[in-house]
Amino acid sequence: MKYTLENDRFKVVLESMGAEIKSVWDKKLELEHMWSGDPAYWGKTAPFLFPFIGKLENGQFLYEGRVYPAEKHGFGQRVEYDVAERKEDVIRFRIRDTDATKEKYPFSFVLEISYTLQEDGILEKWSVTNTGDKPMYFSLGGHAAFACPPERAGQKTGRTGQRVRLYGVNPEAELYSLRINDRGVITEELLPVQLHNGSFAITEDLFAGDALIFDQEGITAAALCDGEDREYVRVECGAPVWGIWSHPDSAAGYVCLEPWYGICDFAGYKGELSRRPHTRTAAPGETWTGENRMIFGE
Repeated sequence: MKYTLENDRFKVVLESMGAEIKSVWDKKLELEHMWSGDPAYWGKTAPFLFPFIGKLENGQFLYEGRVYPAEKHGFGQRVEYDVAERKEDVIRFRIRDTDATKEKYPFSFVLEISYTLQEDGILEKWSVTNTGDKPMYFSLGGHAAFACPPERAGQKTGRTGQRVRLYGVNPEAELYSLRINDRGVITEELLPVQLHNGSFAITEDLFAGDALIFDQEGITAAALCDGEDREYVRVECGAPVWGIWSHPDSAAGYVCLEPWYGICDFAGYKGELSRRPHTRTAAPGETWTGENRMIFGE
């Protein structure tokens, strides 16, 4: 079911399936900030990743000696959420564990995702409560696809020549992105990414090798800019890992800015779920919280 949040500047449409943002229409600028979800390239707009990020080695994980199946990015994007709270500028979605989730993820939990519409964007908050009697291990993160560049009615332009700006790092630094192989797990290869005045260009082949993954580089926000470095969307989050991704075809008019509390498996990983890098832990009765902000330029 679709729901709408609206203020003087934005009209935001959200879908209860996956608790996903589908549209951010900017009434002031008369343009759409989110990707259209064209299935020819990628049929989603902003799926929520839980309880895994990316792919796990052999599509499975080990917990207390038992092997469980693991879907790419987890099941959080594939379930219907209840609405726990709804106001003109706020909506809070909620899911709980079920018999079906426990077949592939053996934990009791409550997951809530809230969206609050603000003057310059959206505040997204997450909470995970362990309702079971043993420690709970999980990963989560955002996967929002922003129109690159934003789309005005009847106008479409390509993403090549746009730029990605990273905050929290030396503006002239050379960073290193982890690389993913054809099985969707991380290899030993590193891709150097040179920043110039805090940003790097989106080239024709930037995403030919899948996502850029920056692990513990100190990034505090990621933004999309035009060719003159004028910023039109920024995502702020304290996550330890950031993914920057799009379809390899440069005609795809979007780029995802993804803060992750977790990461896909490294090739060959066979260890326990609890020892996967960046995995979060919630003790019985504990609630883990996090948030990110999407800020849209004027």
